[in-house]
Amino acid sequence: MPNQEESDNNWMEKMDNICSELNVDPAAAKKSRESFQTIQRNYTLDGDTLHWMACALYVACRTSITPTVQSGTAVEGNCVSLTKLLRLCNISLIQFFNKIKNWMEMAAMSVDFRTRIERLERKFAVSTVLYRKFQPIFQEIFSGLTNDPIKPNARMSKKQKLQPCSTNAVYELTWCLYISVKGEFHNNADDLVDMYHVLLACLDFVFSNAFMSRRVDLLNPSFRGLPSDWLSDDFEMPSKPPCIISALCEIKDGMPMEAATMKEYSWKPVVKSFFEKGILKGDSKSLLGILDVGNFDVNLKSVNNIYETYVLSVGEFDERIFLGENANDQIGTPNHHNRLAAGDEFAQVIATFGTSGRPTCPDTPLTGRRYLAGRGEPLTPVSEATNSLARVRAYLSGCKPMPSAQLMRLFLDCGVTEETIEENLIQPCNRWGAQLLASLREANTSNENTTFRCNMVTCLYYKVFEHILKEEHRKKPKVSLQMLLTQETYQLALYACCTEIVLHSYGVHSMRFPRVLQVFGLSAFHFYKIIELVVQAVVEKMSRDIIKHLNAIEEEVLEALVWTSDSPLWERLGSPPAVPASTEVYVQESPRRPPGYMSLMPNADNAKKQLFKDTNIKPGQSLLMSPVKQVKQEPAPPAPGATGETSPTSTPKNSLVLFFRKFYSLAVIRMNDLCLRLRLTDEELKRKIWTCLEHSLQQQTRLLRDRHLDQILMCSVYVICKVSHTAANPVERTFAEIMKCYRQRPLADNHVYRSVLIDSESGESSPERGDLIKFYNKVYVQRMQSFALKFSGKNKDVSLILTTRLSSQNV
Repeated sequence: MPNQEESDNNWMEKMDNICSELNVDPAAAKKSRESFQTIQRNYTLDGDTLHWMACALYVACRTSITPTVQSGTAVEGNCVSLTKLLRLCNISLIQFFNKIKNWMEMAAMSVDFRTRIERLERKFAVSTVLYRKFQPIFQEIFSGLTNDPIKPNARMSKKQKLQPCSTNAVYELTWCLYISVKGEFHNNADDLVDMYHVLLACLDFVFSNAFMSRRVDLLNPSFRGLPSDWLSDDFEMPSKPPCIISALCEIKDGMPMEAATMKEYSWKPVVKSFFEKGILKGDSKSLLGILDVGNFDVNLKSVNNIYETYVLSVGEFDERIFLGENANDQIGTPNHHNRLAAGDEFAQVIATFGTSGRPTCPDTPLTGRRYLAGRGEPLTPVSEATNSLARVRAYLSGCKPMPSAQLMRLFLDCGVTEETIEENLIQPCNRWGAQLLASLREANTSNENTTFRCNMVTCLYYKVFEHILKEEHRKKPKVSLQMLLTQETYQLALYACCTEIVLHSYGVHSMRFPRVLQVFGLSAFHFYKIIELVVQAVVEKMSRDIIKHLNAIEEEVLEALVWTSDSPLWERLGSPPAVPASTEVYVQESPRRPPGYMSLMPNADNAKKQLFKDTNIKPGQSLLMSPVKQVKQEPAPPAPGATGETSPTSTPKNSLVLFFRKFYSLAVIRMNDLCLRLRLTDEELKRKIWTCLEHSLQQQTRLLRDRHLDQILMCSVYVICKVSHTAANPVERTFAEIMKCYRQRPLADNHVYRSVLIDSESGESSPERGDLIKFYNKVYVQRMQSFALKFSGKNKDVSLILTTRLSSQNV
């Protein structure tokens, strides 16, 4: 066997060879070798060593600074091709994304770098979805596409006469032109709806050039966007080509008005600049002539060159890989060789990256399922997105960005003056709209698009606000609407929620939640109060995807965002924090009260009560079973004040009770789900886990400060299984098993157990963080050991500290 020195020399030689092939500068090469050596020393790197080298090299290259020819300037990154790096390391894009996530955790990469990788991953998923749409739409418009491989660099000799471009060549130009233009919208490149509409604009542009050049050989004669007399000998060419945007939206999804807006205000300015800069050769006024015999080859080469420069400068994957013969090998999908049937080749990518990139239908959260309609027919990612947007537009049909006549009449009938409406309703709304407009413009979205979307948010705000006020007035006729108008934070939370609905419908990833809270300076604790009221107001009008999204962000708020150190919740809880027990927040007679919520300290009386039964989750069903009736609960309609819903007129004390009602519901649902996946079916054991979890939440509340509910839950499951384990009852589970089962839960995020706050006052520039095991040993056990040992007959001095070394698979 080779000794350690020989092994080290072997991988260093491989890395040096790859650096040489990529022309990596010495500083970045050294940095990659050092980081690889450090990670290899601290972790067991499973799988092909070359794959981990690819991660080390990519990180080193993207975090280096390269000087430019201009004096005193530098660019981030050193212009290394990601596609070439992956090819040299024999790793597909899908494998790379899986590996780089683990590498970032092991190397403790910055939040900024993690964000860039997440964005790159989303862009990859969105691009895959869009290419999947591009192929069939192209074939609707053009005819003659074959499976012959596309060879971008193949050119005729000077002696040969130039021939008109083939359909395959037009196919390549169209995609390359599209991704080049898309590169100009770098901040919006992972916004599915916008980029789909840009794709339609690109296809319309290429169609226009083929149409005006009378390329009968290229265009599909059955395409409905062609004039009926297109093939007749006496066809008279119009002065301008027909626009096919509406036809494409009708055939293949899309919002005609949205697509036309993107064409006019986003696509055209970029294409015009391409003509002006000489990137495209043709008539710069009419934007025609790009397919002419003397122009086509020049244009194809020029577009490829500019895209090549862009890809190297930003360090992203090369979207031209979809065009190549080895596309499936480079992406990591099953290998097929039929481009005409390639629509299904990328299904694995969409399935793999749908959750993080959100181009597909997202996972269904564990809570809020009673609000979800039936699944219906499965939709494609673009269909899902356009369906959500169409439902919002339909709901707002006829609305204007101002209070409706009905809303004004309601206020006036209740004695609210027009001056009060103007001061406390309209002016704040205008101010929030201006804030949103400024934030969207920072994302380089065109002025027309941002204004239109802000108006949609304002229309939705007034519409939903009117619905909520009418319901409140119906339930409490004597309530003062004048008083409601003074609650600006409540109105702001509603405006923020409406913003989230509209931006999610458009797939604006640059404003992904919780960015909306930052834009409006709104706390998560105040924001959560409005979510269920909004869901109830729009549930019958919005798509299933929108309702799932609102449920998901409510869970995100409850599990972590309300527990940040700057949250007003801490002030409400007091010092020390006074968290109510679960029994205190559920009304005894409520039909939705989870009856099992009670103090479960391990005493003789409680031990006799069976709290939890087998849980086959139904939408809207409580996962807790009655200790009295011993039967499964059927879904019950929510009772007023029993669902966690916050009324506009809730008192401060009431709102805290309602908050913990929702929070405890989420906690017990998460606990049951994890126990089910871990095959922990013993009811007594689950009672102990709940008691331990509730104790940590109620008596050690600061464990949640800047942390996540699931971190405390996983520690509770581990420690109770550990102290309850006996030869006759082998229930102990390792953290590796717990984390593996946790990953399988809908919307679970690996970052939850990879990066846990250890010490917020570590004296470093940033708080000390570590993995879940480090948190368990350094923080959790110190607070919970004496309580956890009450559940066993073991010596109270027994240490529950865990010692282990993580492999790259468990990071």
